[in-house]
Amino acid sequence: MSPRTRRPGPGRIAYPALLATTALGTMSSAVVNAPLWVIRTDLGLTAEQAVLAVAAFTVAMATTVPVSGWLGDRLGAKPFLLAALAVMVLAELAAAAAGGLGMLVAARAVQGAACSAIPPCVQTALVTAWPDRTARTMGTWASAIGLGQAVGPPFGGFITDALGWRWVFLVHAGLVLVLMAALAAAMPGVPRGRPPLHVAALSWLVVGCAATASAVVLAGQNGPWAGVGLLAVPAAAGWVLFVHLSRRRSRRAAADPAAPRPLLEPTLLRGPGYRTAAAGAGLAMGAMAVAIVATPLFLAAELALAPAQIGLVVLTLALAMTATGPLAARLGRRHGSGVQLGRGVALVVLAAPVLTTATVAARLGVDAWVVVAVVITGLVVAGAGIACAQSAAATELLLSPAGRSGTAVGLHNMIRFLAMALGYSAVSLAHALDAPGLIFPALGLAALAVLVALRTPRRPAPAAAPGPTGPDPAVPDRTDGAVAADPDPDDDAAPGDPARIHHPRPTDAPTDAPVPPALPRTAGASRREDRP
Repeated sequence: MSPRTRRPGPGRIAYPALLATTALGTMSSAVVNAPLWVIRTDLGLTAEQAVLAVAAFTVAMATTVPVSGWLGDRLGAKPFLLAALAVMVLAELAAAAAGGLGMLVAARAVQGAACSAIPPCVQTALVTAWPDRTARTMGTWASAIGLGQAVGPPFGGFITDALGWRWVFLVHAGLVLVLMAALAAAMPGVPRGRPPLHVAALSWLVVGCAATASAVVLAGQNGPWAGVGLLAVPAAAGWVLFVHLSRRRSRRAAADPAAPRPLLEPTLLRGPGYRTAAAGAGLAMGAMAVAIVATPLFLAAELALAPAQIGLVVLTLALAMTATGPLAARLGRRHGSGVQLGRGVALVVLAAPVLTTATVAARLGVDAWVVVAVVITGLVVAGAGIACAQSAAATELLLSPAGRSGTAVGLHNMIRFLAMALGYSAVSLAHALDAPGLIFPALGLAALAVLVALRTPRRPAPAAAPGPTGPDPAVPDRTDGAVAADPDPDDDAAPGDPARIHHPRPTDAPTDAPVPPALPRTAGASRREDRP
């Protein structure tokens, strides 16, 4: 459909502003990676403590992102996102003034909590403003993540070399302020939803997220393992009680239309699209975490490279992600997101032995330029795989019934960030055990396990039980059209392709659910989408 014949939409600045928000959020987690060794030396930290300063950001995101998804629905994506970015600016000022590990970790945690508003708010705004191009916008969204990773390491490295590591936070805070002005002027409004307030379920969800993330980080610090075991208790209790309370309220709402609705319909999370999206996104984020932390530490310790040099090497990972994003989206439209996700995971599997070869070569005394060349090759392959897996997972999520629920989207992003925290902790634990050579082999085995799981045939999940208002009762008033926007999401895949993953169509919904009207398509629209 031509933009000239379509109903009026958001302004021209909206699309790049939303993508820039994603890039800047990703960049905020990556700016300390290149100067990590300098920060460690300046503050007198151990390698495990230095990784903790990185992991605190991701752990806070993983803990708060489900709540952020709910708040984005309740308060509106635009005002909530602008408020979160303002908090991020204040936290970055605190990080710049940090005089020790405690203040730096606390400031980074607040930054991560504020940044947790970006994924659900941006994804909701994208599918609201451009509902007929979900696959293309998610491919570009994955490229924006790669761009943030591309800019982050050299940004941090060059500013550290020129002005010192504290200026990294100050300059980034200034960029956030500029972006806030652009969003305030151009970000499209998203209709507020009325997700139900279930205080008990939401509280146990936060407890489960926080305890799980804390246990993962503490394990990365090599214990105390008794503390890890103690944290496992509230983690398990939080998840079990959240599911139990959600199921109980769902049953009551099905039996009595006047009963309160659940925070999240549990059956939404059992769909094949949601589970596939979680597996692909988790692997992509975990692999990215390993690469962006283990590689700088390796290059600084074994090859004695400067922060700016390290930033340029890590830049290749992110450039590969940025360049592969549009190609990955095209692959998904042509062959199905199942094929796209499988090929992405396979590339991560291939990248692991390449990076392992680089670490072995450095220990054997091979010339530094040869080692760097091997590292770059591995990072390029890994970046291409991460981009394929990431955009396929995002497309699967937003085209599944769960994509209509801000809480479900928040849980998906929580899985992404928990996987990233797990990657950070694995790197930290390997250094604590004096076994950094095992990092990349372990990544390869994890990716291989995911690849095998994706290729294992699964039984179709049971259909969600109808609530009192039809589809997902958690979001009865949402009109963002995340799923309804594309009445035939598989229309962009190759006809008859057995590898593509089934997306529930409106006819799969309960019979009392309203069927959204089909979007008008021009000739050939099943193979082509207009560029936003």
